[in-house]
Amino acid sequence: MNKVSPEFASRLDQIVDKNFGDVRDAGLAAAIVDNGEIVWFTSAGYADLESRRQPDQLTTSRVASITKTFTATAIMRLRDAGMLELEDPLVLHIPEFAAARALAGTVEGVTIKRLLTHHSGLSTEPPLPTWAKPEFPEMDRIIDAISEAEIVIPQDSQWKYSNFGFGLLGEVVHRLTGKNYTDYVESEIIKPLDLNYTTFNVEDVGPQCMATGYIPGLEPGSSLRKAPYAHLEGLTSAGQLHSNVHDLAKWIGFHTAAYDSPVLSRQSLDEMHRPVYISPDWSWGQALGWRAHRRGELVYLEHGGGIHGYSSQVVFNKPAKMGAITLANVWPPPPRDSIAVELLDAAVDTLSVAEVETPAESAGTELPPDVGKFFGSYFAEPYVAVELTQRGNALRLEPGSPDTMRLHAPCDLAVRSAGEGLEIRIVDGRGAGEKLDFQFGPDDSATEFVLGGFLYKKTG
Repeated sequence: MNKVSPEFASRLDQIVDKNFGDVRDAGLAAAIVDNGEIVWFTSAGYADLESRRQPDQLTTSRVASITKTFTATAIMRLRDAGMLELEDPLVLHIPEFAAARALAGTVEGVTIKRLLTHHSGLSTEPPLPTWAKPEFPEMDRIIDAISEAEIVIPQDSQWKYSNFGFGLLGEVVHRLTGKNYTDYVESEIIKPLDLNYTTFNVEDVGPQCMATGYIPGLEPGSSLRKAPYAHLEGLTSAGQLHSNVHDLAKWIGFHTAAYDSPVLSRQSLDEMHRPVYISPDWSWGQALGWRAHRRGELVYLEHGGGIHGYSSQVVFNKPAKMGAITLANVWPPPPRDSIAVELLDAAVDTLSVAEVETPAESAGTELPPDVGKFFGSYFAEPYVAVELTQRGNALRLEPGSPDTMRLHAPCDLAVRSAGEGLEIRIVDGRGAGEKLDFQFGPDDSATEFVLGGFLYKKTG
């Protein structure tokens, strides 16, 4: 159900019509997501041309390479469990990879992190038939053909997309956990997040829920043709998932949440979203499984997908906790394939932005009743004025005046019990991780604190 004004909904509908209105009746499902909830949804065309069935929020599509964001999440879970390090060479976990050909770079230079960020130099596809048939090899065949695999450019020399690399990351998950990649993702990610319509197997999708995939005819203006369906087999972890707008909204909510989840901590999510590589003009960056794009003063994280008969895109802005989704049952997509980005531009510009994020350490918990003894205005030489205050259910250190020296503020603060008292540490910025060492007066209220070598005395 739409939760935006009729006027704004009409503006969003116009964006869809402008970008998707001439795709010969192929279907599109589009949504705006705010805090993990769909606040606007529309559809165009048909999920199936024969039955004239229209797409809805539960219409399932192949989401193709959006699967890579699930694979990256699985790798981060294994890292957090101490089962691997992001800097590990792939050969440490798949010894057979030692036989790969290094035409440039090195075999040892193909690390987990470089695979996650498409900077390993590895070829785009494995050295076996894939897209041309289409028929995809099983992982055993891929491993047997590793001696034919090639590292074709030096590591870190440039961004080079690799389905092959993400297929091998799925094998890392399998070897470290003893579970099939799909079983691990289903039990550790899909089920805990209640993504009840997300699956690797098309057989799990009812025929009235699955969109029919189409490809353009050979001649300009000709009718759409049904697309062939091929399971990705050994490249499952690069693009085999099926999902819908309903579940992908939850996926955005998981990635934009300001609190820890059973799947990943907020700290690990922040790490996933932080660009590892940035383009020379700073217009885009590559994070762990996600691509970052600058849109004026905003940064969007996104991943798209394309596979026989289906194209998809998920994009979100973390501070606003807003995102957009488009799922189309045609591939290649329309000439303008950034409908989701344009929808999110409009939504972030128009809808109210979420409140400032609560630090992960304090999210979902009540502040101690005696935390007020720390509140107040403080001053440190030469001219540093700060205000220690509360915002919502979190502590905050704010600049005390517009012209003060910006040293430690603004920043979020985390409060923890320590012995018989409380301990306050900085969450972000210059002083991240450092403790405010307080002194107290006869009434047990704070009189001063030392932070990073500066003495802040209470002034009010």
